[in-house]
This record gives sequence, C-alpha cells and structure tokens, in this order.
Amino acid sequence: MQDLFFVAILPPSAISNDIEEIRKQCSVEYQVYSALKPPVHITLIPPFKLDPIREHKLISSLEQSRNFLPFTQELRNYDGFPPKVVFINAVKNPGITGLHKMLKENLKIYSKESTGSINPHITIAYRDVEPTIYDQIMDVYSKRRFYAHFTVDKFALLKHDGKKWNLFKEFEARPLQDEQYKMDL
Repeated sequence: MQDLFFVAILPPSAISNDIEEIRKQCSVEYQVYSALKPPVHITLIPPFKLDPIREHKLISSLEQSRNFLPFTQELRNYDGFPPKVVFINAVKNPGITGLHKMLKENLKIYSKESTGSINPHITIAYRDVEPTIYDQIMDVYSKRRFYAHFTVDKFALLKHDGKKWNLFKEFEARPLQDEQYKMDL
C-alpha cells in the first residue's frame, strides 16, 4: 500500500490560528467543511503517492532542498479559482518561486506528473463548494481585507494517515553560503 504525502509551508501558529478561525466561520456560514481537514498551509508540492520503502529516499531528496535563503511571505486578501476554491492570496515572490522550483526538481522522480508552476494560496473553502455557493462566498470575501506576513525558514512534509494530514517532518533552511562561511572559520 502506498502512502500519501505533500510538501507545504506551514505559517506560524498565530497566523494559522487566525486563518483557521476564518475557515471555521466560512464553514459554518456556508455549510462547506472540506477545507477544515488539512492544516493551514501553502502547498509547494501537491499530494503524491509513494511506496513506504522509498520514504528514506524522499527524506534525502527533501534534505537536498534545504539550500534556500529564508524569505518573507505576504498573505494579502481573498481570491478564488472558480467554481469551487476560495483562498487567501499568498503573494508570489522570488523566494517561494525558487523554493518550489528546487523542490520540483528534487522530487521529480516521485511524481509522474509535473507539478507545474506555483500559484501560492491558503485555501478557505473548496471541494464541497457548489458553484452558486462559491458565488455567494466570493461576493462576501472579495470585499474583505486580510494581511499578514511571516518569515519562511522551513518547509514541511505532511503524511496522510487514512483520516487526516499530519506533520511528518520539517526541513529548516540551510543556505549553502552559511555552510561555506562556517567552514572558512
């Protein structure tokens, strides 16, 4: 049996808690609950299946992706992918684009399909949103404002246990420049 994984940025708990409250409020108001299942996150590599015997190689590939400089990630306002997905926009920047590109390259052996380019966001509602409900949600949320920012200095591997997504392992940034600097001392 294959395990299900995905790679994501998990915002700090204060921001995640605020967004979780927004997701809960949306769920109650519009009777849409699917978005409450995964933790608050920005997807870097979407879910993929992997044989358990290859898990250690996956970890090794992710270790190779730690060579990135921490960057500031802004979250700004609401948007959507019609006809089902409502989200908080995670502003595209060179840091997240570069991290995604590196992960995509290092993980290409685990995914038969390309993960494409990144359109960073944090989902508020999806899957169980009917098109008429989507229009109602977007009518309200497109008028609301949201802003937060945080430093991305790690990414996470999440694993599905058959019922929910769980944090499996975090990978802290380890920019190559820092390692070379320490070696020169």
